[in-house]
Amino acid sequence: MNGPGDRPLVRGANRLFPWLWDRGYAPPPQTTPDRVMEEAAARTGLSDFGDRAFTSALDVLCRAQEEESGLTPLGRVVAHGGLVQALSQRLLAVEWLKRHPEIADVPLASPIIVLGGMRSGTTRLHRLLALDPRLSATRFFEGQFPAPPLGFSRGGRDLRPLKARAFLAGSDLANPALRKIHPMRPREADEELPMLELSIWGAQIEAQRPVPSFRSWSETADARPAYRFLKSLLQLQTWLRGEDGSRPHILKTPQYSQDLAALLEVFPDARIVAIHRDPARMTASAASLAWNVMALVSGTVTKDWCGHEWLHKTAYRERTAAAVRAANPHVPAIDVSFADMNADPIEVMRRVYGFLGLGWSEEVERRQQSWLARSRRRGDHGRHRYSLQEFGLTERDIAAAFPSRSPA
Repeated sequence: MNGPGDRPLVRGANRLFPWLWDRGYAPPPQTTPDRVMEEAAARTGLSDFGDRAFTSALDVLCRAQEEESGLTPLGRVVAHGGLVQALSQRLLAVEWLKRHPEIADVPLASPIIVLGGMRSGTTRLHRLLALDPRLSATRFFEGQFPAPPLGFSRGGRDLRPLKARAFLAGSDLANPALRKIHPMRPREADEELPMLELSIWGAQIEAQRPVPSFRSWSETADARPAYRFLKSLLQLQTWLRGEDGSRPHILKTPQYSQDLAALLEVFPDARIVAIHRDPARMTASAASLAWNVMALVSGTVTKDWCGHEWLHKTAYRERTAAAVRAANPHVPAIDVSFADMNADPIEVMRRVYGFLGLGWSEEVERRQQSWLARSRRRGDHGRHRYSLQEFGLTERDIAAAFPSRSPA
């Protein structure tokens, strides 16, 4: 097999869908802005999408998918289904917010932003912090399905973890390598990136299919509407849990490096915990993750394209975050390194806790040591193999893109 797209299940889906379409058993996906919005409205019986700023992004994305992505039949189904799902969730979230206006008053205590590039160690740092019951974090099922059905009752049975488990099972069938690269479990802390997709924003979209014009557009577009809606989703999440918002929320996704200015405008009392990694390793790892996702749905994407695209994205995000931090020296921040996290994660966490003003205890250390031991037993880290050369890059490319960086 040459790649994820050559897996038998994927090849079978790419034969099955055209067969169904040609014989009229199912309509081929129509991924246009009007169509996906209509389908989301029909699925939910709702029509209020809230702030319509997202429609500009939807227009750009749908055009990019059609012209640039080289989507296979499976890719067309996945891209179409993902957009309808995201917009359906947006409709449900807006309806929850309308029916319960008190959600807008839920406070969100000074959040902690875990800042770093894709594949820089943000996940491990984030999940170690999330083990502390004094802090709050989005769980995988909450990120994927931030808005439950309208009949959901707080304190009642929540089917979203089961839906998340089914989603992960399908992902494992399509490409089991993904779970090795980024381990995911329904109730474990995970990033808010899927929540940004409800605003047609963020790298979850860009890492699923090649859409370079959408990526270019998003680098100059106004990110603030997406982050205002993200805040509303976090308030909804807190309210659905029956919590009072007094536990600081840990925010984590590499997208925040690109959008740090908007994030700090929406959360002006945030604190930053930044992690840094050797840019060569970070870029190659990010390209590998993108390739393993995109090759499932695109018939034209190449490893070289993924390498150069993620070299651009990784360097652009790092420059942008550094500039925003320099312009906002009042924002509390601490910097740690991927290498130090590998060498002694508990010592790094002690430093982070000192910066956050959180008391360190034997119980905190026990929880974190236990999680690290489980991760090692499960093989959550260290099985991902990649190289710069595999993705058409050289050390000279890295040096040119990161002129001020040395390996860390």
